[in-house]
Amino acid sequence: MKILYEKSSLPLYADESCVSEQDVKKCAGHFHGINIKLTKCSGLTPAIRMIQEARTLGLKVMMGSMNESTIGSAAIAQFLPQLDHVDMDGPLLLAEDIATGLQYEQGQVTLSGKSGLGIQLR
Repeated sequence: MKILYEKSSLPLYADESCVSEQDVKKCAGHFHGINIKLTKCSGLTPAIRMIQEARTLGLKVMMGSMNESTIGSAAIAQFLPQLDHVDMDGPLLLAEDIATGLQYEQGQVTLSGKSGLGIQLR
């Protein structure tokens, strides 16, 4: 990855190479940024520390998901001001979601504006 990182004109983000807080430092000099997944890093508090460490190291930060429900995607939304990129389309991949509170329309996500995560269980 170090050679690819040095030669790539495209930004390279660590995905499975950066799962825990201890992985962030290892990514510096090998990736342009990290992709944090809340369900893999153990939640909101470790994610905050991962973002802080990444910024200290000059890394970009993305937060991603795969098949999170509206609950998980609403949690990701709490980090939006701190992120360079985001992938929070998990609810769109589900046949049936367990909550409501996010609206997806033409690539934009709208939060409900309600307190907390702004979601409601079905």
